[in-house]
Amino acid sequence: MKTEKNKVYEPFFLVLGAIVILLILSFVPFHLQLGPFETRKVNILSDISTSADSVIVKPYEVVKTAADSTSDKKVAEEAHLTIPIDQYPGILQFGTDSSGGLHAFFAALNKLGKGKKKVRIAYFGDSMIEGDLITQDFRSLLQDRFGGDGVGFMPVTSIVAGFRQSIIHSFSPNWKDFTLMDAVPAEHGLGITGHTFVPYSSSSEGDSTSSGNESWVKYTAVGRKHLNRFGSVRLFYGRSDAKNSVSLNESKSIQLDGTAAVNELCLCPKSVQGLKVSFNCATPLNVYGFSMEGDSGIVLDNLSFRGNSGMPLTKMPYAVLSGLNKYLHYDLIILHYGVNVVNDKVRDYSWYERGMTEVVKHLQNCFPGASILIIGAGDKSTRIEGQYVTDPSIPVVIESQRRVAKSTHTSFWNFYEAMGGEGSMIKWVKGDTVFANTDYTHFNSKGARKVGSLLYNYLVSEFKKDSKVQ
Repeated sequence: MKTEKNKVYEPFFLVLGAIVILLILSFVPFHLQLGPFETRKVNILSDISTSADSVIVKPYEVVKTAADSTSDKKVAEEAHLTIPIDQYPGILQFGTDSSGGLHAFFAALNKLGKGKKKVRIAYFGDSMIEGDLITQDFRSLLQDRFGGDGVGFMPVTSIVAGFRQSIIHSFSPNWKDFTLMDAVPAEHGLGITGHTFVPYSSSSEGDSTSSGNESWVKYTAVGRKHLNRFGSVRLFYGRSDAKNSVSLNESKSIQLDGTAAVNELCLCPKSVQGLKVSFNCATPLNVYGFSMEGDSGIVLDNLSFRGNSGMPLTKMPYAVLSGLNKYLHYDLIILHYGVNVVNDKVRDYSWYERGMTEVVKHLQNCFPGASILIIGAGDKSTRIEGQYVTDPSIPVVIESQRRVAKSTHTSFWNFYEAMGGEGSMIKWVKGDTVFANTDYTHFNSKGARKVGSLLYNYLVSEFKKDSKVQ
C-alpha cells in the first residue's frame, strides 16, 4: 500500500519519464509510420540546439533535390530553376518593343507635365497589402517625386477599414457585397477591387423608402502629406435607371442613370476634406467604388483581397474592367501574390503558372497599353523539425512567376532576393529592428514601409536606366 509521502513524488516521476522518452525520440533519425499515420520527428531541444538540422538549406538546392526525387519529368522541369534566384538583377523586363516590360509605364512617366496630367497604377495583392500597407508608402514616395495627391480608388465596404491609416472610412451595415470568392450572379459583375457593392433598394411598391433604410458610405481625409484633402471624388457604378439617386453630405439628391456597364459621376470637382454619400435606390444597383485623387501626378490604387492567390482575377469581367479603364486610364498593373499558394509539401506549380498566365492575358486585354509588373513571393518561413527555415516551395513559386512574366512579355521583380534571400524572414522577425510578425509571413508597419521603399528604389533605378537609353 502506497504512503501519502510516495504519492507526492508520483507527478514528478511521471513528468521525468515523459521527458526521458521525448529525449530518446529526439535522437531517432527517421519518421515513424503506423498504417496510414505518420509521425513527425520529435526534437524538444530544437529551440536551443545548433545542430545541422537547424541549418537553412539553399533554396535552389532544396528544389533540385525534390525534383530529382520524382519520376515525373514535368515536375522536375517545373521545380528546376533556370537561374539561381540569388542572381536575378533587380527588375527583369521581358520584351524589347514599346509594349513589353515597363516601357509603356516609363514613357507615361516621361510625359507627365508634357501633355499627360496623370499616371495611374493598379496595385493588386493579397493580405500583404491590405489596409494600404506597403502601397501607402510606395504611393507617397512616387508622389513626392512625380507629383500627385490622394488615396486613389476606394471600395465601399472593407474588413480593414478600422485598421487603415491613409483614410478614415465608415459605412452602413446594409450593403450586399459580392466577392471573388462567391458564386457571383451574372448581373453583378465584379469590379476592380474584387467586389461589387449593392446598396439597399426599396420594394417595387415603394413602401420602404425612408431615409433610415438608405445605404451610405463616408470618407474623411487624414492629416498626412498627399492625403489631407480629396482633390476630386468620382463615383463608379453599373447600369441604373431614374429611380436611383445619391445625396452628398445629406444635401440635394442627384439622379443616377446610365446604360453602360460602368458609369461615372463626379461628386466633388473641387477639393474637400470629407464626404458622406447616401444611396436612395428603388432598383438593384452595382456600385464599384470611389476615386479620390489630385488633378495631376501619380494616382495609385490599393486593390487588396485577403487570401487571394491571384488566379481568381479572371472572374472580373472584361466589360467592367475595360469600362473602368475608360475613365481611369491605367499605365501600370502590379500583381503582388504568391504566399497563398506556398506549401512546403508541393514542388509542382505548373498549375499556378498556367493560371497566372491566363490572369495576365486577361488584364492585358482589359487594360491595353498598360505595363504589368509581377512581384515574386517574398521569403516565408515554415517550421521544419523544430526550426524556422525558408519554405522549400518558395523558390519554385518564384520561378513560376518569373516564367509567367517572360512568356507574357511583362516584367518581374524578385522580392525574395530584395528582402535578403534565404532565411531573410527570420531576420526580419528576430532582428534588432522588427519588420515582420511572428507568423513569419506578414510585415508590420515598419516592414511594410521598408518594402515600399525597396520597390520604389528598384523601380526608379530601372526608370533612370530606361530614360538614359532613349
